[in-house]
Amino acid sequence: MALPARTSDPAPSARRRMPRSRQGTTTSFEVAGTEFYVIANADEHGSLGEVFAKFGKEGSTTAGLMDLLSAAISLGLQHGVPLEEFVAKFRNQRFEPMGMTDDPDIPHAASVGDYLARRLAHDWLDVGSRKELDLLTPDEEAALPADTYAPTPLRRTARAARP
Repeated sequence: MALPARTSDPAPSARRRMPRSRQGTTTSFEVAGTEFYVIANADEHGSLGEVFAKFGKEGSTTAGLMDLLSAAISLGLQHGVPLEEFVAKFRNQRFEPMGMTDDPDIPHAASVGDYLARRLAHDWLDVGSRKELDLLTPDEEAALPADTYAPTPLRRTARAARP
């Protein structure tokens, strides 16, 4: 069987490898009582360059999927995909475990992917970028004048029927 022809999409940018010594953060958190860890490291320019998301129970399906998600995000970042793209795709994704978290900046998560997107946004994006993504912390929202910020409503209005 022949492989499909390549599309005319531009070639991906060259991978920027991470430096041997890295600075980053480790965040432990719980979603609906399930413990996770996120390790985020900066590249040589101080931008997010790699992510390791770990589930407390090694060998489980969830742990394996978290490892795959981490590798995909890290490779994307190293090939020039902006963090905002990942955040926009992963936030508000709903699957178990979901619910209350122990993080005051992100009190509720619709899934671990949603939490990961929000945590990376809060740690690595500026307030302006997070405002565009509707991802300000409760304290940041409270500090804004009432008429300057209107988050996306949770329920969208019904679309008109198509002819």
